[in-house]
Amino acid sequence: MEAAFAQASSLVGETGAKQYEPFIHLERADLARLTGDEPTRLRDLREAHRLFAAMGAPIRAEQVARELG
Repeated sequence: MEAAFAQASSLVGETGAKQYEPFIHLERADLARLTGDEPTRLRDLREAHRLFAAMGAPIRAEQVARELG
């Protein structure tokens, strides 16, 4: 699974499709939740929140903030 996330991140970097980067972090956070890895889940949620806020997506940033608690 980590290889798929690495490939997705690589494609974002190669293509400049930065708008997809926070979604990769959301998926990583969901996988971490399913495997019980709370530190990784929180790290990826915080990064997704930061990216959504930076790109001017306040509704998505607020959704992630609620999940962070």
